[in-house]
Amino acid sequence: MIRAIIIDDEPAARASLELEIRLHCPEIRVVAEAESVLEGIRIIQATPHFDLLFLDIQMADGTGFDVLQNVETDRFKTIFTTAYSEYALRAIKFTPLDYLLKPIDAEELKAAVHKALRQQQTDIQEQIRSYLSHLAAPQLSPRVSLATAEGIHLYFVKNIVRCASDGNYTTVFFEDKSKLLVAKTLKELELLLGPYQFERIHKSHLINLDHLRRYYNRFAGEVEMSDGVLLPVAQRKKTQLLELLNRLNSTQLGE
Repeated sequence: MIRAIIIDDEPAARASLELEIRLHCPEIRVVAEAESVLEGIRIIQATPHFDLLFLDIQMADGTGFDVLQNVETDRFKTIFTTAYSEYALRAIKFTPLDYLLKPIDAEELKAAVHKALRQQQTDIQEQIRSYLSHLAAPQLSPRVSLATAEGIHLYFVKNIVRCASDGNYTTVFFEDKSKLLVAKTLKELELLLGPYQFERIHKSHLINLDHLRRYYNRFAGEVEMSDGVLLPVAQRKKTQLLELLNRLNSTQLGE
C-alpha cells in the first residue's frame, strides 16, 4: 500500500483529489492532509513513513516550494497540483515527477502516479536552489533550441506562434509561416515554453498568447492566431484561458 499526504489550502480541492485517488488509484491510501504551508511542514515531519506527496503550488501562506525547502525531501516523492499552469510549469523543474492541473483528470492522475512509482528520487533541494538562481539571472530576448533529424536549431521564442501535437513529435509554427517538426512531445514543449506566455488550450495545441488575436465563444471555444488559424479550446481549459485573457492588457490581444 502506498501512503500519501495531500497539502492544499482548498478543502474542495483536497476532497476532490482524495475521491479521484480512491476511485482510480486504489493502491494509494491518504494518511494525512494539510491546508497550509506551516501545517504541511508539521504534518510531513510528524509522519515518519509515507511515500507520496500531492502538493499544491500556491497557498494562502506561501507556496509548495516553501514546504519542500523546510523538510527532508529524500524520503518521499512529489506530485505537484495546481489550478494555474504557470506554477505547474515552474514546479516540474524541481522534480522528475509529473504535475496535475485542477480539475484533476483521472487518466493524468493514474499516469502521474505510475511515473512516480517508477522514478528514482533526486535531490529536490538542490533543484530548488538551481531554479532560484535561474530566476535571478536576466532573460533578454529568450531563445530555445529545438532538435530535429537534421540537427539543433535556435529560435527566438517571440517568433513561435503555436505548437501542434504529432504523436511523439510536435510541429512548431512560426511567425514567418514556416514550420518545423521537432523530436519532442507537446508536453515537453509546454514545459520548455510555459514561462514565456505559452498556454496549453487543448490536448493537441499549445499557443503563444502574444500571437492570440481573438477568442470566439462558440462550441467549447475557439481562438484565432496571428497566422489566421482557428484552434479549438478544450472544455476543461476554457475557464482557465478566459481568466488569463482577463488579466492581459487589451493591446496584447490585438485588434
